[in-house]
Amino acid sequence: MKVRHQNCSQLQTVVAAAAIVTLACILKTVAADEGVADDLAGDYCAKVGCCTERRDEGCSAPILGTMCYCDDFCYFNRTGSNDCCPDFMSFCKGVESPPPEPLQLNPKPKYTDKPNCSHGEVVNINCNECRCRKTNENPTLICNHNECLIDPSLLEAIKNQSRQFGWSAKNYSEFWGKTYDDGLKWRLGTLQSPEKILQIIPLKAVFHREYLKSSFDLRKVFGDNITNPIDQGWCGASWAISTVQVITDRFVIMTKGLMGDALSSKHLLSCNLDLQRGCQGGHLTSAWNWIRKFGLVTEECYPWDGRTTGCEVSNQRNSNNLIVSCPRSAKTAQLRRVGLMYRVATKEGIMYEIMNWGSVQAMMKVSKEFFMYESGVYKCSKLVSGSKTGYHAVRIVGWGEEQQNGKTVEYWIVSNSWGLWWGENGYFRILKGTNECQIEEFVVAAMADIGNFCNVADRSFREKASYTLNGTKIDIS
Repeated sequence: MKVRHQNCSQLQTVVAAAAIVTLACILKTVAADEGVADDLAGDYCAKVGCCTERRDEGCSAPILGTMCYCDDFCYFNRTGSNDCCPDFMSFCKGVESPPPEPLQLNPKPKYTDKPNCSHGEVVNINCNECRCRKTNENPTLICNHNECLIDPSLLEAIKNQSRQFGWSAKNYSEFWGKTYDDGLKWRLGTLQSPEKILQIIPLKAVFHREYLKSSFDLRKVFGDNITNPIDQGWCGASWAISTVQVITDRFVIMTKGLMGDALSSKHLLSCNLDLQRGCQGGHLTSAWNWIRKFGLVTEECYPWDGRTTGCEVSNQRNSNNLIVSCPRSAKTAQLRRVGLMYRVATKEGIMYEIMNWGSVQAMMKVSKEFFMYESGVYKCSKLVSGSKTGYHAVRIVGWGEEQQNGKTVEYWIVSNSWGLWWGENGYFRILKGTNECQIEEFVVAAMADIGNFCNVADRSFREKASYTLNGTKIDIS
């Protein structure tokens, strides 16, 4: 254990994992020699309680001649800090500790290859830069204390409890070495405040509940016409990508697959400038309103490159001119527009909407553990309560259910925008019906304006195209 309320340089000292293990072994040996039980398990936090404040001296207990802590500082800032009480994770976070590893005389450091260093040396340990300086004549790595996007201790805790949580975690190399602040800023990108969004009155669909299926997946119904998740890269563009992919799906479904071209997220990202910040985030309502007014070209016309550039598609047009020139090409493209954005209410309402009209857009609250999701039915654990969060826009394409520990678990099937390498081939599943991570609070969509599409489409399309509204077939020819 380590006393942390000392001078700044001491607080910043990073102790390699090997040194921590060795220190723990020494403490146990000394305790045994002095007649103190060498099993450190006990009711420490159970007696003093758990505190959400960080660096709380009042939330500590005596142990082996020093103090251990039950506040969230010891959990969130683990770079060179190992001062949680032994029962902190089990009592305060509800996570049982894994069995202790066998004692090793020369334990290997887990998360750094630099237990020793040379004076003046600079190394990176995860997302923190460390410099080797002399402390009491001994070379010591002094590191920054950034909160990292991939947290090895959190990752290990989730892996040990994956059966209990219902989902598994993974260390993604794309995220390793990045700060959590970078993840929130550049891997999400939804600026809309939930309070303002919730003022939008949702539509209430009228339908028979028996019409709804226990599972449904647009990908199985429309196959490759449902666009794959793309990678937004280090660009806070979830607001643009999820909006455009929902619209693409709806053109596919409402035209029975006759309009299957993916629309351009780059067009929305670079040309919707009013109130938007491009790769630094955007507002969903502004995005939908802009597409309703101006429309989108296809991905082939204006391809995604993961960055914001100046708008290269002219917005000088009237209602009858829906053909524009493609950037850096002699080709032209037809603009695709939508109707008014509307909000969808209730679990059943969301299901009905997806079955009839296509995918929907949802805004969810994201915490650090979500970045490490690998597979399974995601739900927020207690491990990161009190940590910073951000808002992310995603696309719901279906739902299903599975058995977990003898219980039926319902879930949404959701497309992320972090590439096919993340999660379940770019998708994730999340608990359905519990408003997990606020994913059911703000769900929106709009009808594809297939009338405009037909005005310039060939006659064969107009003769074949139709869709169903509340059980009634509607021809658009």
